[in-house]
Amino acid sequence: MEKLYFVDPRAEVLDPDRWYQPSLSLVNKLGKLIEESGIMDIVSAGDIVAVKTHFGDSGTTRTLRSVFIRKVVEKVKEAGGKPFVTETTGLGMTRPRNTALGKLMIAEENGYTQQTLAAPILIADGLLGFDSVRVEINGKYLKEVHVAKAIAECDAVICCTHFKLHMQAGIGGSIKNVGVGCTSKQSKYDVHIADYPKILKERCTKCNKCVEVCPSNAIKNFEVDKSKCVKCNGCLEVCEYRAVRVNWLSGKDVSDRIVECAKGVLTVNNNFAYINFLLDITPHCDCHPYSDVPVVRDIGILAGEDIVAIDSASLDLYLKELKTGYIPQQKFWEWTDPIGMLDYAEELKLGTRKYEIVRL
Repeated sequence: MEKLYFVDPRAEVLDPDRWYQPSLSLVNKLGKLIEESGIMDIVSAGDIVAVKTHFGDSGTTRTLRSVFIRKVVEKVKEAGGKPFVTETTGLGMTRPRNTALGKLMIAEENGYTQQTLAAPILIADGLLGFDSVRVEINGKYLKEVHVAKAIAECDAVICCTHFKLHMQAGIGGSIKNVGVGCTSKQSKYDVHIADYPKILKERCTKCNKCVEVCPSNAIKNFEVDKSKCVKCNGCLEVCEYRAVRVNWLSGKDVSDRIVECAKGVLTVNNNFAYINFLLDITPHCDCHPYSDVPVVRDIGILAGEDIVAIDSASLDLYLKELKTGYIPQQKFWEWTDPIGMLDYAEELKLGTRKYEIVRL
């Protein structure tokens, strides 16, 4: 039974005659949550600590507020750690989110800077998203995972996750923040796509755009050399004539691969603690360049050291909130299996689905 700690965002009026009550701030409640949960016990004096979050995309409006991440950074410093805030590049080569430079510009646009966070920002998988440490696993689907190098090399990770729904995994919690967000492009490709790209000669106009965008010179005579392909998906992005084809995965095929990638990350570095923010729960992930309205009211913030328990509790709290009738029930995408994802994570011994919530 894993113990998790929880704070509620609702501001109980302690004294109706006083308006200045900073203890009601959810930022201050987060500080108390961090202290009471003991999650900073994973940090030792002098440790380099990654604060992993998601900056969203250009146009996203419901990512985690920078004041929450700043509070986590402050607590890392109080524990004696040296924090940096981190994210990884997205799958692809041509959009801003696909490179470290573009990712940093998006971060600034959405309010995440060294000044607002009180810590430097590093893109964990390097300039183009290929800086990684390869680890072998024995998964049903994947035999290797490419862990973002800064995640592999740091001493500890505080995983700050905006919990929301997800079109493929059903939920986007800490497992996704680790299994996708802590890996480089190669593993992001393996999560979403079943095989190497293929070029259909009957559709190919030989415009050469795929050759120009390929970072590994893997395209010769308009064929993809699998021994050189680094799985960036750039060729698909630039082909205007749909001559490049890939086999996109969906549903449980994706969520199980996310779990296997999370196993790979935690094999390289298992010194993680988790904070799930059940706020602004949208029906899609923050990598979309927009934000839909939340499907339920804000629920609260959970903290703990078990990745399976915290996502299980987050899902249960979300499902319970649906029953309140706050808004019409938002169904999961029909082809997803979030409970199956959690079961598979438990099967791979990433954690337990049994938990106890301590309300602060």
